[in-house]
Amino acid sequence: MKRKCVVPAGGLEFWSNEQKAALGDGMHDTNVGCHVAYENDHFRIWTIHLGPGEWLHFHRHERPYYWTALSTGRARSRHDDGSVWEVEYEVGDTKYFDQIDKDNFFVHDVLNIGESPLVFSTVEFLR
Repeated sequence: MKRKCVVPAGGLEFWSNEQKAALGDGMHDTNVGCHVAYENDHFRIWTIHLGPGEWLHFHRHERPYYWTALSTGRARSRHDDGSVWEVEYEVGDTKYFDQIDKDNFFVHDVLNIGESPLVFSTVEFLR
């Protein structure tokens, strides 16, 4: 995985009013994927499928989780701190966030800026 910061934290002044409104809408949206594939008392598995140009809405991560890329591709993510990141994914890229909770959360979106579908699996730990 290759990550590049294209707007540093604090860069909300570069965002449009529409983008800021979408961020506000997502501040309490805990649907962190497109579809729940499986859920029990311990974890929830989300799938994310984004075609070229498709967008996953702003959403809030407030539980420990990990994601795994199931395809290669490119994405742009805007974060609630104002930063914007572009990422190149390879199949199998995985990132784990173990220090996330209701007091230590983050909000972001995902836009597929590549020419092929992006597919991810995200697992949230509920306990």
